[in-house]
Amino acid sequence: MMNGMRIIRRCPGCGVILQTIDQQLPGYVPVKHVDRHEVVLCQRCFKLQHYGEDIAPKESFLFDDFYQILAKAKQDHATIIWVLDILNFETTLSSELLGAVKGLPVYFIATKRDLLPKNLNQKKLMTYIENFFKSMQIEYVKIIIASSKTNEALDDIKSMIAEDNQGKDLYVIGATSSGKSSLINTYLKHFSNQTKKLITTSPFPGTTLRVIEIPLNETQTIYDTPGYVANHSMLAKVEKEVIKLMMPKVEIKPVGYRLGAKDALAIGGLARLEMLTGKRQFVYGYFANTVTFQKMAIQKADESFFHLIEKKQLKPISKSYQKIEDFNLVEFTLPTKGRADLAISGYGWLSFVAEGQTVRLLLPKGVLAKLLPSKVQSV
Repeated sequence: MMNGMRIIRRCPGCGVILQTIDQQLPGYVPVKHVDRHEVVLCQRCFKLQHYGEDIAPKESFLFDDFYQILAKAKQDHATIIWVLDILNFETTLSSELLGAVKGLPVYFIATKRDLLPKNLNQKKLMTYIENFFKSMQIEYVKIIIASSKTNEALDDIKSMIAEDNQGKDLYVIGATSSGKSSLINTYLKHFSNQTKKLITTSPFPGTTLRVIEIPLNETQTIYDTPGYVANHSMLAKVEKEVIKLMMPKVEIKPVGYRLGAKDALAIGGLARLEMLTGKRQFVYGYFANTVTFQKMAIQKADESFFHLIEKKQLKPISKSYQKIEDFNLVEFTLPTKGRADLAISGYGWLSFVAEGQTVRLLLPKGVLAKLLPSKVQSV
């Protein structure tokens, strides 16, 4: 008699049900791999792990479901591990999520340290993060600066998980592209499961969101939650091919341009700086090394910028942002002394010697820019 039952297999990377029918649907894996191997990654996770390529379709972030997960964390008096992209955390810290975890012990792990200049003083970087949190009145237990590539601070993270949280469950949260998955994968490589429980991926009760459960011991679990989307980030606005170009993969090499009043600078085909006032000085751009720049006169900035986009002479360029009506122009007045950064959410930042200049940024509609103290440079 034929047995009609079949075992449903899931990808250990993302938890999606594996299927061999449609390459365009989630969970696809070539049938030869399913038959040959007991543990199989879906095509998306395989490409992401081996080639750094994310072929996943864009999904809307389900805030209601995510808040149910955080409500359960609060009910259980759990510990929160909040993973931050050190390049971009200032514009991805959601005030709503901060409110949702208020009262719980929160550990912040700032990842991607390897992408910042190696000569950057670690103590100054930590002071910058601490001062930013203080200005935002963010409460926390500890900040750890880490890198999944170099295993920097891995011992601190293991110690925090093993000792600091006093036996509580841990919920790992972070924005998409924050480096959360890489951090979890690095941890798992050095993780020894001392229990009879398996690492599983399943929908969190009462939600449609998949959560990876990692047993630490018989009573304690790490819950790796889905990344939340910062809708004002460049990462939420452009195509995946563009994201691959604008995401730093190696140490950022700052690019300096001498700019003064009436100068403009194209930052790829996704942003433009305009100097309305101020004497000529070096302005430094901290963006992926694949981003190209072009200096131009402010009087002909629109004509020059969109001509370069049309001729594909800038990188990156998005199909969604090709015309002036696709962009907004925003204006900032810099402080009168010290250094200041203009951060473009999900893209990078510009560093200035602040002398009270008035500057403008041309940005895709919906993308946030923020004026901040200098992260990297000092006067």
